[in-house]
Amino acid sequence: MSKEDYQVKFDEILGRCPYQEVAKEKLATTLEMVEAAGIKMTLLQQLTLTSHLCAMVERSKDGGEIPEIDPEMFSEVSDLAVNLAEQVCNLLPNLAVGEKYLLSIHFETARLNS
Repeated sequence: MSKEDYQVKFDEILGRCPYQEVAKEKLATTLEMVEAAGIKMTLLQQLTLTSHLCAMVERSKDGGEIPEIDPEMFSEVSDLAVNLAEQVCNLLPNLAVGEKYLLSIHFETARLNS
């Protein structure tokens, strides 16, 4: 896919997000945090992160829930990825503790492929 194709996909994902402006703001902040952590994300990784962040914003605003997460399932995820995910989760109120573990997978995958 070309960069333009990815941009169309980003716009589609954000266009479906009921809290588009908040999602854009949190995405920009998150990508800055990722870069500061020395993690390089591909456009595809950024696209999946965008989708997840939109869902997180919606859960934060509307009180949505995720299934309970067993932290032991994520024991092989680096502290860097989990800590970064926790920082991102702290940008939004009312998220389940397990959200950071789901989010950490985006960062761990990008970190391992950097």
